[in-house]
Amino acid sequence: MLGHALTYSRKHRTRQGNAVYNDSMVNPLGFPAVLARYLELSGLTQRALCARAQVSPASLSRYLSGKTRPSRGAVTALDMALGANSALLTAWEDSVTDDLPPFLRDIDTLEREAVRIDLVSPVTVPGLLWCPSYAELVYRSGRKVRDVPRLARLRSERLGHLHGEVHAVFPLTALTWAPDSVRAEQVEHLLNLPDRVSVHLLPEGTLLFGVPGPFSLFRMHGGREVASSDHLEANAVYGDAVLPRVRELVRDAYALALPAMTSNEQLRRLAS
Repeated sequence: MLGHALTYSRKHRTRQGNAVYNDSMVNPLGFPAVLARYLELSGLTQRALCARAQVSPASLSRYLSGKTRPSRGAVTALDMALGANSALLTAWEDSVTDDLPPFLRDIDTLEREAVRIDLVSPVTVPGLLWCPSYAELVYRSGRKVRDVPRLARLRSERLGHLHGEVHAVFPLTALTWAPDSVRAEQVEHLLNLPDRVSVHLLPEGTLLFGVPGPFSLFRMHGGREVASSDHLEANAVYGDAVLPRVRELVRDAYALALPAMTSNEQLRRLAS
């Protein structure tokens, strides 16, 4: 396997055999370069690798260019598909950009470790609050057609695996514009969320002009904050440099939204 020819040691940062890493370098090459090297050595085409790892060609292209940081799951799938023996995962974990350590660049870790999550979505219900039918609607509308029922079920169960507070701002039209059956299930789902979750609805006619897409603000133990935003193929995670702007956007969203109690009254009206 390629992983035996390309072995990376965290402690010594040395190379063996056909190495991806340079002995003279203090730090290893970045994840995109390591991924490109393993792809070259494998003899696979990008299309063949996508099929093996079950990632989209667009995602792989962005990973190779460094434009998008892949999730841990995607890295693990690529590592297995290329027979890299965890070398890709090691390179991914050791790559640090901005001011965030690697573990805080993993959305799964952020969600699990956060004591509070603020979700702001200008169009749809935020993903952590989806019921299965709403998740299917979004995935199918976004042309994410592979294994939609399973993805929708997993997404709708995600909140149950988290322990922190969740506060969400999204427009009432995210519900009223949905098909009747989907709206009914989603409203019922929102009304039965645990007490640690609060919903703040934006009244009809209210627009978040400064918010181009869904984003989240995670508050970690110790008070550190991390922001993320959704893109077409992946999430982007941001450190301290953008936090002042994100905090202002969160504040503006809550200022425009209805209080949690009033939002729940609106939900009960939709359910009746």
